[in-house]
Amino acid sequence: MSARIIAQSVRTALRSSLRTQLVRSAIPKVAYTANFSTSFLRKNEVSKQLNEVLANELKFEEADSFGLDESFKTYIEQNNIEIVNTDGKVLAELVKKVGDETLHIYFDVLRISQTSYQLKQMQDQMEDSEYLDEEVADMAHADVNVVIVKGKSATGFDLSLSLIDSSFSVAAITYFEDASIALSDSPEAGAIRDLKYSGPDFGNLAEELQEAINQYLHSRGLDNNLAEFILAYSGVKENNEYLDWLENLKKFTA
Repeated sequence: MSARIIAQSVRTALRSSLRTQLVRSAIPKVAYTANFSTSFLRKNEVSKQLNEVLANELKFEEADSFGLDESFKTYIEQNNIEIVNTDGKVLAELVKKVGDETLHIYFDVLRISQTSYQLKQMQDQMEDSEYLDEEVADMAHADVNVVIVKGKSATGFDLSLSLIDSSFSVAAITYFEDASIALSDSPEAGAIRDLKYSGPDFGNLAEELQEAINQYLHSRGLDNNLAEFILAYSGVKENNEYLDWLENLKKFTA
């Protein structure tokens, strides 16, 4: 994982952890009173104070915001990757065409940003600990779900993305005769997915089969380059979501 991506992810995750504190500190405690007029004026004053704090935070964040590096923009253009608009949501989706197959790639940008921050924090606190590698290995990953659609059917791959070396490992594989079940976000489809057989533990498969599956995924672009892009894009999208969050709250409290 590059230092640039770590820095962006750490900054966005640290900011996320301070959001509740920001809002609480902006609102002074108000004593209850029987006087309706006084209470109403006090409430307006508190709202105004919060609005001012939000406006200041938004101004600072807009000046400090960042976008995707040109190298990543070139990467998605050259690899025929589309970023699906999921504004307002923490779940990101990428779509990639490979021959007669369509890949749908899902990941939680907030989870990735927060885990990156926690990883950096743990590394700083346990720099000289003999247990550092073991502790880091337990938490330095994020879930990435890939659905490969071919015709009317699909196969879902539950992957684990390492935040240490930007690599993928397979956790589960699920076949869907009906691709719509794999792609739908309805509760009914989710319940069906939960009951589907996803094969044995990947590590228990024959080594030859494991290697063949890894090569299959790699041939479709599920590699270190995609992992690096996911980590970078997670930081950018989380930052944009935070700016929108501030703007919406500022409008609401105006």
